Amino acid sequence: MSGLTESLSMAARAMQAQSYGLEMVGQNMANLNTPGYARRIVQLAEVPPGHGGGVRIVGAPAQRDALIEARLRRELPLAGQERAAAESLSVVETALGASGQSLDANLTSYFDAWRALAQNPTSPIARDNVVQQGRLLARSFNETATRLSDARREADVEVRGTVGAINDKARNIASLNASIARANGADAEALQDQLGQELDSLAEITGISVLRNADGTANVSLGAGRAIVVGENQYALTVTNDPGTGLASVNINGSTDITAELGSGTIAGYLDVRDTLIPGYQTQLDQLAYDVAQQVNTRHAAGFALDGTTGHNFFAPIGAAAGAASAMAVDAGVAGDPSLVAASQTGTIGDNQVAESLAQLRTNRVASGGTMTFAESWSQIVYRVGNDSASAQADRTSRENIVESVSRLRDSVSGVSLDEEAAAMIKYQRAYEANARFFSVIGDTLDTLLQIV
Repeated sequence: MSGLTESLSMAARAMQAQSYGLEMVGQNMANLNTPGYARRIVQLAEVPPGHGGGVRIVGAPAQRDALIEARLRRELPLAGQERAAAESLSVVETALGASGQSLDANLTSYFDAWRALAQNPTSPIARDNVVQQGRLLARSFNETATRLSDARREADVEVRGTVGAINDKARNIASLNASIARANGADAEALQDQLGQELDSLAEITGISVLRNADGTANVSLGAGRAIVVGENQYALTVTNDPGTGLASVNINGSTDITAELGSGTIAGYLDVRDTLIPGYQTQLDQLAYDVAQQVNTRHAAGFALDGTTGHNFFAPIGAAAGAASAMAVDAGVAGDPSLVAASQTGTIGDNQVAESLAQLRTNRVASGGTMTFAESWSQIVYRVGNDSASAQADRTSRENIVESVSRLRDSVSGVSLDEEAAAMIKYQRAYEANARFFSVIGDTLDTLLQIV
């Protein structure tokens, strides 16, 4: 009789184990499309015959591979960095305008106006046109400089936004650490899924180092080992404005500037565009504006206006290349009195040597230290921006492909497969049916024995 009772208990435990397996299959299938969910695998263990026999439930741990997850978090920051750079540079490309329809067109029109004046050096209409085209050229430099400055400020706004996102993610991780430390069983696994999601999201924003603790919590640091999460404690980043530029600097512990340490992730992409790429374009644009103003003014000041005076600048004098594109403007005297436009080298009526010399500046290699024409110098700026943008787009595609490949590798371990779950469901169902039948037979046998007794 006692043996039958033990068999009945053994069958009951087996049915419970198979039922638990079916429950986990259902859980897996229900979370097929849940981001961050890791497949649960039921672990069973034998109960020795001397201890009742049968099977017992050990648990249903989530399937995770720490090495694959660490590799994914090394790739995510690089993909985020290239994505941010590509998006920002596409805005800069637009700011420069289409070829033949932006500053290069204004350069052409301006020197065409000097050519027309050289053909009719006493024409007041031609002089008015030179002044008008000079205004348009100066305005084109001003507007291009403004658009580049706007693009830089937009990148700075993104930097500030990503600092806020880093703090939000760190706060969530610290909160999850607190919950994990107090949780157990299935609740802990669900929290681990959420923690993995938050770590992935944070890794895309900025490169991080993750140290997993024995209790399942995670300590997170960035930059040169700067801790932002330790257990349940978060150490927030702050933003201060640079006194010279007004741009954002990223600080930790209130005063330690770690901006230069943020070398990967979305924030690094925006910082690179803001602090390196756009300033490089601005420097080239300023140099071009300075070269145009200096070359034109040197020739123009040596010529004679219609009233016989000389020494007039065409463009307002610019002291240095820095900021030249924003400062460029037609000299107030010439703008107010086009008769001061100098066309003559000698002061003789009909002499067009200065106008001709200025018209020839279109093809003279006087820009970039005498190595390029003005048009070629502008083309170099456009090419540099386009090349940087294309490189960022190509790198972005490459990095995203790598992330996708590693993600698939992780899914092969942690992801839910309907085919595998269907097979497991049938296995647990058949096992449950068999143990239920065994349970029924033992029960019937016990009933028979009781009736005999």
